Amino acid sequence: MDKQPTSLATESLKKKNNEENYKNKELVKHLEFEWSLNKLIDRTKYSNDKELGQPVIISNNNKTSTRHERVQGDEFPPIRVLSSQPISFTNQDETVEWSVLINCTHGFVEVGIYLPELDTTYLLKGFKNEAQIEKGREQIKTFEFGEKINTGDKITISLKPNNNNKTIKMNITKNDVTLGTPFNDIPTTSKLYPMIGLNDSGDQVSII
Repeated sequence: MDKQPTSLATESLKKKNNEENYKNKELVKHLEFEWSLNKLIDRTKYSNDKELGQPVIISNNNKTSTRHERVQGDEFPPIRVLSSQPISFTNQDETVEWSVLINCTHGFVEVGIYLPELDTTYLLKGFKNEAQIEKGREQIKTFEFGEKINTGDKITISLKPNNNNKTIKMNITKNDVTLGTPFNDIPTTSKLYPMIGLNDSGDQVSII
C-alpha cells in the first residue's frame, strides 16, 4: 500500500523538475551575430599603414575570422575582432550565450567581450590557464582561471545580469564542461560586444 503514494510523489517531483528545467531553458537566449571588419581593434605597429591591407579576413557569411600577417613580424598584440552589433538583454532573468570554435590557434587566441565606452576587455587567455581584465592599455589584471585554449576547442560564453541589474556575470564553458565564472561584476554602463583576439597568421575562429 505504501508504494503507490511514493510512486506518485516521485512522478510529481519529476514533473516539477521538468517544468523548472523547461522554464530555465526558455530564459537562455543563443546570440546570433556576425564578425565585422569595421570593428577591429588593431594596436600593432602596423595599424596605421592601410596600404598593407586588412590584418583579418572574414568569411563563411561573416561567421569566420582568420588572422592575416600583413608583413613579417606582424603578430603582437592580438588583433581584436568584435561583433557587428552589441549584446542586448530582453529582461533581467535572461542569460545570453554564444559559442565559438577554435579552428586554428598557435597559442595566443583570446575569447571574451569588449566594452567600448569604458575601453575595457574581459577575456580568457589562450596560452595558459588565465583570465584577464584590460582597462585601456595600462591597467591589466591577470589571474589564474580555467584551461589553455587548443585547436578544435569549443568555447561558450554566458552572460547573466546580477540582481542589482547594474552588473553582469560571465560564465565560460570549454567543450561543454563548465570552467567557472571568472567575472562577476561587469558593468552595464557600456555596450558589450562579443570579442576574439587573433595573434598569429592563420589563427582562425568561427561562430557556431
